[in-house]
Amino acid sequence: MDEFEISVLNPEDWVLYKIVRLKSLRDSPDSFGSTYEQEAVLSDAEWQLRLDLKSRALDALPLIVQIGDLPVGLAWGVVHKPDVATAHIYQMWVSPALRGKGIAISLLRAIKAWAIGQGCHLLALAVTTGNEDAVNLYTSSGFIATGQLEALRVGSTLCVQPMVMKLGSAL
Repeated sequence: MDEFEISVLNPEDWVLYKIVRLKSLRDSPDSFGSTYEQEAVLSDAEWQLRLDLKSRALDALPLIVQIGDLPVGLAWGVVHKPDVATAHIYQMWVSPALRGKGIAISLLRAIKAWAIGQGCHLLALAVTTGNEDAVNLYTSSGFIATGQLEALRVGSTLCVQPMVMKLGSAL
């Protein structure tokens, strides 16, 4: 496999972000609270605003993974005020052809390091219960199931399991 590079998405990267986000939603529709249909109709201004963290007063780390110019992965770390002790992971996705190659672990490590730097004590996420590969990835990385199952999205029969990792643990 060619070397992959993880970088932080900046506001000027909105087109690249749009491409990989829509690709992830189309590829893995049962993994996200949003849908391809909901996000494909967003305006260019809305895509730009998502990466304008300062104007949104959002404490976040939007990451993209590329092999050359090809986007192959995505993940966001977000700290929601006022609960600054917990960082959340959203939009985690790796291209199916490259799963199991260390990309997801690298994304988790980058978000974990960022969260520790933010002074967080927990990392939190929610994973679709039927996605055994993702559940195994998070479990083997030190996440534990916590809380009740929740609906993936309104009207969905799929459920997600909230999971947390105490920072300073595995990975």
